[in-house]
Amino acid sequence: MNLRYIFISSRRLARLLVGFSACCGLAAALPSCSNIDEADRLIYVEPATPIDTIVVDDTDELYDAPIAVVPHGVLIEDHTGQRCPNCPEASKLIHDFQQLYGALVVPVAIHSQAQGIMEPEGLGNELGNELYNQWKLTYKPAGLFNRFDFGGERVLNKDFWMQALQYVLPQEAALDIRVKACKAANSSTADIDVKVLCTRPDATANGKLVVWLTEDNIVAPQDSMGTIINNYVHNHVLRAAINSTSGDNIALRGAEGDNIVEHHYKASLKEGWKPQDLSVVAFVCNDSEGVLQVVSRKLKTK
Repeated sequence: MNLRYIFISSRRLARLLVGFSACCGLAAALPSCSNIDEADRLIYVEPATPIDTIVVDDTDELYDAPIAVVPHGVLIEDHTGQRCPNCPEASKLIHDFQQLYGALVVPVAIHSQAQGIMEPEGLGNELGNELYNQWKLTYKPAGLFNRFDFGGERVLNKDFWMQALQYVLPQEAALDIRVKACKAANSSTADIDVKVLCTRPDATANGKLVVWLTEDNIVAPQDSMGTIINNYVHNHVLRAAINSTSGDNIALRGAEGDNIVEHHYKASLKEGWKPQDLSVVAFVCNDSEGVLQVVSRKLKTK
């Protein structure tokens, strides 16, 4: 059953995270060792009717639509692994988030060597290793929500994911990102166009545009609480970085002539990847603010 948490302020959430970290250590990250005061414990409430659900229009008209203020998407970087027994619980949480908030939630499952199986036998890859080391991770599942800094913590144990999501959701974005992605028949490459627009006259945006490729519906083994499920379905698995790990520089301001930038990429698709299950995830981020905007678009085939 889907559950929602009562919203708590960022200051209180930061206090909870610091207390949780001090008690358990993020490396352990076990809820059983938490000694949070009774007044600060989470209260469950019944799920609400799904809100802010976006119906994604994948037509080319979306790419050239007029500039408008849009909601801020949430990039969830789910560091996971096929040998991580608690990771399927985190995947179920993400599924619940998508049911509640639709396309506003953009999850990416990042597999690496830690508690994982590396390619080609498994889903782990060097990009996953690089990101695992970048965030100095010591446990899984571990999540980042728009790379937001919650009182000194960007990487969160799954017990805090709902609160983090509810905090970063209610805001408008200063950026819009539009993607066209297509693979021609009998081709091993895809053409990807990404347009980033500044949506408010008084806004500025400086950072990096990062473009990733993800794949759904991958059937591969998964440890689930000590039981190996051989036909487990893995979704939104990070396959590759289209531009680079660090991304391309973006500098926009809400003035005519400086509020739009476009990039064209040609992505190589590996044998075994299913084009109909591939998606392009594009986001803009910087070190101080985290992720400024994110979108996901399915790869079209023709």
